[in-house]
Amino acid sequence: MTTEKARQRRPRLDHESVLKAAEALVDREGYDTLSMTLLAAELDTRVSSLYNHVANLEDLRAEIQVRAMQLLGLHVRRAAMGHAGADGLRVLSHSLREFARKFPHRYAALTREPIDRVSFYDAATETIEALSVMVRSTGLPEDRILPTGMAIFSALHGFVSLEVSGYFGGVPDLEAVFEQVIRGAVTSAVLEATQPIVVSA
Repeated sequence: MTTEKARQRRPRLDHESVLKAAEALVDREGYDTLSMTLLAAELDTRVSSLYNHVANLEDLRAEIQVRAMQLLGLHVRRAAMGHAGADGLRVLSHSLREFARKFPHRYAALTREPIDRVSFYDAATETIEALSVMVRSTGLPEDRILPTGMAIFSALHGFVSLEVSGYFGGVPDLEAVFEQVIRGAVTSAVLEATQPIVVSA
């Protein structure tokens, strides 16, 4: 087959196909490795052709962050259905971990400083709301929902990010460690309903 015929049969590029190829590249090589040169090679096209579909590498990275957050939101929303309170927080904790293990590089991307803050935080609405509903259902007053949710996520993220980076290696009983992290985060949230934290001046 001639080069010309091969080009004629090559799937036509559009914005979505370029983004999907970029996500596949990130999944395989990592978020920091992503470049327009590598993406062009992935799509068997010229770098200049990519600029017909994405503005630049920074915008591409921003969209990957936003789409990763949207996917996480869908993941946790499905997991949260039919759950509440401490049980719901435990389910969401496992859902977050499952997502990070399945998409470690996309998880790393969405936990970086957002490039497009407005779009990113819009995309985070479902994830934030799912966590807020579970925290609220423990009986916490409204003014403690956001900080408690942030504290729970921080605890979970600490474990999950270390796990997907390979830091734990062959640590035995890792499941038990994660359960302990969850219990600590959930217990803290539930206790706050009756024992609010007093912050020193």
